[in-house]
Amino acid sequence: MNIKKHFGTGRRFIESALPLMISIVSFSLLSAGLFGQANFSGSWAFNESKSALGEGPMMSASSMTVTQTADLISMDLVQPSFDGSGDMKRNEKYTLDGKESVNVGMMNSSVKAKTAWSDDKKELKFDKTTTFDMNGEKMEMKSTEAWRISDDGKTLSIKSLLSSPMGDMNMTLVYDKK
Repeated sequence: MNIKKHFGTGRRFIESALPLMISIVSFSLLSAGLFGQANFSGSWAFNESKSALGEGPMMSASSMTVTQTADLISMDLVQPSFDGSGDMKRNEKYTLDGKESVNVGMMNSSVKAKTAWSDDKKELKFDKTTTFDMNGEKMEMKSTEAWRISDDGKTLSIKSLLSSPMGDMNMTLVYDKK
């Protein structure tokens, strides 16, 4: 077989094949960036000055460590206690496949949640229903959270809407990567 007959000179091969190879590699890299989902993994510290807490008590974690895999997001949360005696620690885990997850919340409440990615995979939405007992009466709160990470990966913003029998509360919590 005469290779020169099929491919011509090496220069012709490079001139015709190189642009195609560059295009394929560029598209692969671009596709990974465009279609990859946000990754919230890391240690995060609450930034009160950048947050919009709205009215009501501060219920946000002062710090959290997030671990994310393809199908699960797990959070180790540290929050100030209600009585100021120290910190409360808890862990939450949510599947990323849209199926319901159940966690134990504050004051032994039950938190049922489903997650969903935005179309561009840059935002993760949590739809939560928290059921708890208050003085023998069962109460329910619904909330949504939209998690978004900054382009540089150093800031996590969580927009929340909480609906309860006491009314609605909007807030934006901002965390800086440690």
